[in-house]
Amino acid sequence: MPKRFNFKYTGSFFIVIAVILLLIFFNFRGWLEIPKNIIYQAFSPVLKSFYWAGGKITSGLNIFFTLKDLGTENAKLKEENAKLWQENSKFKEAAKENESLRQRLELGSVQERKFIMASVIGFNPQLGQYLLVDKGLAEGVSPGAAAVTAANFLVGKVVEASQHSAKILLISDSNSMVNALTQEGRVSGIVKGKHGLGLIMEMIPIDKQIKINETVLTSGRDDTIPAGLIIGSISDIILKESDIFQKAVIAPAQDAGELETVFIVKP
Repeated sequence: MPKRFNFKYTGSFFIVIAVILLLIFFNFRGWLEIPKNIIYQAFSPVLKSFYWAGGKITSGLNIFFTLKDLGTENAKLKEENAKLWQENSKFKEAAKENESLRQRLELGSVQERKFIMASVIGFNPQLGQYLLVDKGLAEGVSPGAAAVTAANFLVGKVVEASQHSAKILLISDSNSMVNALTQEGRVSGIVKGKHGLGLIMEMIPIDKQIKINETVLTSGRDDTIPAGLIIGSISDIILKESDIFQKAVIAPAQDAGELETVFIVKP
């Protein structure tokens, strides 16, 4: 049969230990000094064991509670870090938006016109030279309106509009045509898209002088596209003796793939 735990002897054992501790740590006028020394020598190993075990238990508990506190603190720090990251992201986006608005307001040529700020929500050059933006008829966007950047670069023209979104045909599309003129020589022509591969300015009279790196602007002869918007700059001139018109290859002022925000100019 298994032995039962004897509470009687266990209680007596702890009473003896308590008496020993009293004798060791308290000196009643010195007359217990000799018995105290004898008892201390006899029970010193036992007392050391109790001290060592108690120290280990205390140390273990301290480590446990410390780790628990560190875990709680770490969770709080992670939560605070996530909140700061989110707030920082919001501040950066707000700063970027404010900078775009500031640049837009500094423009002289279309400053008096009203415009609608829109975010680009779609662009897939494999499916066509279009941008999809998050503003539409409900916000005042109408088909035919010009789309520009904050720096006054022409992006394209709105060709479709629903309640809260719109489709912008980029000037690099082959179906795009914009009346333009060179900034210095004031030479007129028509800028067309080259299937998303760039721009070309056609219908330039053969007797007119144009220059490499000369800026090309919108002429304002289109009904809905205002004058003075930057299209790009001349990177090459195509001139043949048999032709009555010359052509110019235009380097676009803006890469549509990098756009996050555009401004729809109200007619």
